[in-house]
Amino acid sequence: MAIIQAVEEAMIAAAGGALGNTVREMESIPGGWTLDMLKRALQRSPSVYVAFLGAKRGVNDGYHDGSFAMYLVTKAPLEPGRRRGTPREIGAYDLIETLAPRLDGLTVADVGTLKLQRIDNLFRDAMFDLGGAVYGLMCELPNMPLPYEADESALADFITFHADYDINQDGEADAADTCLLYTSPSPRDRTRSRMPSSA
Repeated sequence: MAIIQAVEEAMIAAAGGALGNTVREMESIPGGWTLDMLKRALQRSPSVYVAFLGAKRGVNDGYHDGSFAMYLVTKAPLEPGRRRGTPREIGAYDLIETLAPRLDGLTVADVGTLKLQRIDNLFRDAMFDLGGAVYGLMCELPNMPLPYEADESALADFITFHADYDINQDGEADAADTCLLYTSPSPRDRTRSRMPSSA
C-alpha cells in the first residue's frame, strides 16, 4: 500500500472508530475544494473528509514532512446548530472535540506519528450562505518516508504523439506539440463494458 494512502486510511479508521454512525460519509478527497465539492459535502453532512495537502523536504534524504487535513462538515437550518449540533445531528464542535485527540499522536505503522498543528474554521462566508460549517484539523507527519521505487511492470504503456506545424508554409516548423497518450481503454469508452457479464 502507498504510504500516503496508508496515512489517509489510518485517519479515516480513527474517525470511524470514534464516531460510528453519527456521520453519513467518511472518505479521502483531493486537497483542493471547489464550490461544487462544498455543496456535495453539505448534502452528505455531517461528514468527514481526509486529504493529503503536500509535503516539504525533511531532515534526511528520502523523508518529508507531510501535511494532512481532516475536514469536518456540518449543516443545520440555523447557524448555532451547525457548530453545536441539533437533537438529530452532531455538530462541528462535538466532531472537533472527539477527533482532535485521536489524530494528535495517531501512529501509522511503518510510517510515523501524526501531530495536530491547528484547527481552522474554513469557508466561513461561503458556508454561512450555504447553511453549513467546515472545520479543518490540520496535521503534520514529520519524517514521512517516501522511498519511491516504481514497479514499471504495473504501469500501462504510453504512446508519444509529436507534430510539427508549418504555419507560414516556408518549410520550417513554426510550432510543435508533443503529448503522451494512454493506451488502456478509457473509462468513457462505452464500446467495452467494464461490468461483469452477469450484471
